[in-house]
Amino acid sequence: MSEPEGMTEMEYRQLGGSSLKVSAISLGSRGFGSKDVRVETCETVVRKAIDLGVNFFDTADVYGDGQAEEFLARSLAGIPRDAYVLATKGGSERPEPGKEVQNGDPAFLRKSLEASLRRLKTDYIDLYQLHNPDPAVPFSYTAEAFTRFIEEGKVRYAGVSNMDREELEEWLSLIPDTVSIQLSYSLLDRSAVDAVFSPDHNLQVSLIPWAPLFAGFLVNPPPLEAEKRSGFFSMLTAEFVENAHRVSSLVKEMASDYGVGPSAIALAYVLKRPKVATVPVGTTDPAHLIENLRALEVRLSPGDLERLEEAASQVPEPEILTVMEVSNTLNRGMVAVLPIGVKLKVPEPVNPGDRIEVNLWNARVRRQYR
Repeated sequence: MSEPEGMTEMEYRQLGGSSLKVSAISLGSRGFGSKDVRVETCETVVRKAIDLGVNFFDTADVYGDGQAEEFLARSLAGIPRDAYVLATKGGSERPEPGKEVQNGDPAFLRKSLEASLRRLKTDYIDLYQLHNPDPAVPFSYTAEAFTRFIEEGKVRYAGVSNMDREELEEWLSLIPDTVSIQLSYSLLDRSAVDAVFSPDHNLQVSLIPWAPLFAGFLVNPPPLEAEKRSGFFSMLTAEFVENAHRVSSLVKEMASDYGVGPSAIALAYVLKRPKVATVPVGTTDPAHLIENLRALEVRLSPGDLERLEEAASQVPEPEILTVMEVSNTLNRGMVAVLPIGVKLKVPEPVNPGDRIEVNLWNARVRRQYR
């Protein structure tokens, strides 16, 4: 498969305070963990990515229970190790199907890192990221484990994911040389990034956005009617879907004007955000990869950026709400465990019989009531 003539050359950006230069568009490998994907399919898209200048590959130990790491390693076989930047994540486990639990215990992280190194067939990880903060384990313990991994040469740089500003500041006090944070960021979800990278705080870490196309919503939006939506989209509120559709329509209109696909417009917007080092796109299709890379040739005009900003500002924060009844007393800061396994700290004391409403999208308590 050949790329379009005149395709813009890859752009490379500094990753935090590290010595690493990473491709502005990178390849995420969550799809490599699908039970339906073949390793040959992964090899094809990885080789195409390398041909087009992609040098950053992001994965995680829980993607397909390790399959994504294994398939990525096989896809990179024969490529010089210093020709690409390898990023993976640890700190989450799946004790049973349907449950993903944070685990920041140093012993667990040690076991996870060693397993990732074996699956990835490498002696070191360029960027090892804490997948999710574990409120049941003090950051000092988790950060000490990461520091040891770096001292041993098994990890070059530390990164984190899905932290709020307070959590990130605490983590940086322990590992000031942390180079990146992964957060959900797209035209449909800007709240977490806006809160962490607020104008009054000059963080020296890079941003690696996940879900830049909001699970494909911006390219192929689901039906407006709730009864016709399925999976993740079926859990979103009607208000969110209605406003998100308006953004998607605007993205498609601009894509036509610029002569690219909708994904290129959506990704071009994300690439304009200050502090963004690289945007991982999750695909196993070389054609989709090429279309995503066309974001590099899009130069959004000030007027178009303003139109996108205005449309995005009307979209409420994504909410996937669940309610759980607390069976025992929890003081402020204590940890509650949701039925799906997610652990979170309660902001206010909770008594037996009280209910907690949780937004599963960001694993935060939305409100507490009796």
